[in-house]
Amino acid sequence: MRESNVRDKILDVASRLFYDQGYNLTGINQIIDEAEIARASLYNHFESKTELLLAYLEKTHHQWFEELDEFLAPFTTPREKLLAIFDFRLLRQQKLKYKGCHFSKIGAEASQHEIKVFALVKAHKERLRNTIGGLVDQAKHRQLLSNELLTDTLFLLLEGGITTGSVYRSSQALKNAKRAAEALL
Repeated sequence: MRESNVRDKILDVASRLFYDQGYNLTGINQIIDEAEIARASLYNHFESKTELLLAYLEKTHHQWFEELDEFLAPFTTPREKLLAIFDFRLLRQQKLKYKGCHFSKIGAEASQHEIKVFALVKAHKERLRNTIGGLVDQAKHRQLLSNELLTDTLFLLLEGGITTGSVYRSSQALKNAKRAAEALL
């Protein structure tokens, strides 16, 4: 098997396990067994479990925003795009069976000493907030809130909807969050 295929296989297995059962509950031996590779192969590609986690976060971040951009492409106005972000998150959570946000889950699990991990989690959240902020700046909204406060409110509605949805295994919180966003816009 080519080296890039081995690396991809390791990363795919680790990604699935980190998301499904959690970073702390996923052991290196389980990753090796499920990827059907030798221990040396894992360490040839990733120096540690933390390095594997960083690769997972980077890969997930890039895929997430590629999918978001593709999802938003048909929408033309900033308002439509802002509301479509709620639909995007809703569809993703339905597909993922309401298991929550990859980044929030890792942020809750990782050690406070994992500075690189938290930097990637923060970067993902900041990029989403900045995406929302850019659209808010372009949107003609009701001006009930400043652009900054509206950006924070929409971001928090999204984040809260995802978290609540993962607790209740339901889409209702995100649907309610979208309705609140519509009222603000």
